[in-house]
Amino acid sequence: MRNKFPNSGNSQLFENSNSSMNRIKLYAVISLILIIVGSGISYWTSERIGFYTTALMETQDILQRTSELYASILERETNIRGYALTADSKFLTNYQQSLLDAESLLNKLKDLTKNNPEQQKNLDELEELINYRVETFKITIEYVEEHGDLVGFVNPSRVRNALSGYRTIKEVVKNIESEENRLFVEKNRSLLNNINALPFIVGLISLFSISVGFVTLLSIFHYNKVQKIASNRIKNYQDQLREQLYQLDDSNKELEQFAYVASHDLQEPLRKITAFSDLLKEQYSEILEGEGALYLDRITVASNRMRRLITDLLEYSRAGRITSEEEKEVDLNQIAENVLDDLEIAVHEKKAIIEIKELPTVLGKETEYRQVFQNLISNALKFSKPNEIPQVKVTCREATKNEVDNLKQLDPDLDYHKIEVEDNGIGFDSNYADKIFAIFQRLHGKEAYEGTGIGLSITKKIIEKNDGTIYAISEPGQGSKFIILLPVIKTLE
Repeated sequence: MRNKFPNSGNSQLFENSNSSMNRIKLYAVISLILIIVGSGISYWTSERIGFYTTALMETQDILQRTSELYASILERETNIRGYALTADSKFLTNYQQSLLDAESLLNKLKDLTKNNPEQQKNLDELEELINYRVETFKITIEYVEEHGDLVGFVNPSRVRNALSGYRTIKEVVKNIESEENRLFVEKNRSLLNNINALPFIVGLISLFSISVGFVTLLSIFHYNKVQKIASNRIKNYQDQLREQLYQLDDSNKELEQFAYVASHDLQEPLRKITAFSDLLKEQYSEILEGEGALYLDRITVASNRMRRLITDLLEYSRAGRITSEEEKEVDLNQIAENVLDDLEIAVHEKKAIIEIKELPTVLGKETEYRQVFQNLISNALKFSKPNEIPQVKVTCREATKNEVDNLKQLDPDLDYHKIEVEDNGIGFDSNYADKIFAIFQRLHGKEAYEGTGIGLSITKKIIEKNDGTIYAISEPGQGSKFIILLPVIKTLE
């Protein structure tokens, strides 16, 4: 029979598998990052394109309205001249309308260029020039209305001022248009740059994504290949494990046969030794004196102890093993009651006070749980203080989440009953809390307390076989507390 599974290549195989899976995860994360970054850059570029497109439209709007404002100024000049020459009120009406149009256009231009200090300065200057010209035109209109013509009003100085004012207005309008044309060229260049960059950015990110995707596919292929190899090896290991289980079952059967021999064939010579010892003591007690009688007594005691050891060893080997008894829901209240009936004489002799609170129903075998409670309660009676009435208290409650999590051998996803068996006996040092559950381990000499030290080992074996755990808390002279945790039976809702 093999002692262990062959492990050549196992670690390398699983390392390759884990490495491939880690690469797949890494590439998936990189692809996701690239997609997110690409989407972000594309969105930002699209926003910039939209921004510059809107800015260009605003610049075109400013240029258009500047042209309309200049046309309005020219129309106003023409209407004033027409009115001055003909005194026709129709020209005056058109003049008044051009003033309103110019004011509206000027206000709109100020609103459109509110974020451009240079243009705001130009518009303020233009507004001052327009207002100055309007004041001049008012004086001209009043003179015409009073005299009917401009004779005596027009002189070289007024002509020069008029021409200078018009040229200044025209210059300011050109400055406004020049600034907007400059901005138009700048914004148009930025727009084209963003439009040209967008396909390049999207293409570059797509190329990276495709490359990463291709590498990911290769990694997946490699991972599947490793997994296939691992699956074949696992199948081989399962076949080997099945073979070893068969061999282990054969070994267990051999051990059971040995236990039978130990309980039957070995006990027969012991019975003969005990029987002949009793005959010697009965028939030759008067002859055997001194050391002879002492040796005979020691032979009898040793034989009886050997019989108990063999019996307890057989009981331990059978504890928790598959038997004809089926697992079912076991009412521990009934088990405890039956155990107290069995221990009635011992309880009466010690005048013990045993208090058993409500206990749960758990899954298992009645005979095994009966062994558990009989071992714990009988130990509490056995290791009681000489001059004190034994008191044993058995309680149960639901274990908390922290209590379950602190015990690594329990399943954190299950609920557990916490059963406590507490006594006021002699106790023991907490350093020996684990030792007392080992087979044939005793904390006291066999002269002081009888027994083979196997009862708690059997108890532990049964509890762990039923997916629970048991541990003890104690201090010398302060009694002992044995804590059992057993799974709560799951009910279908």
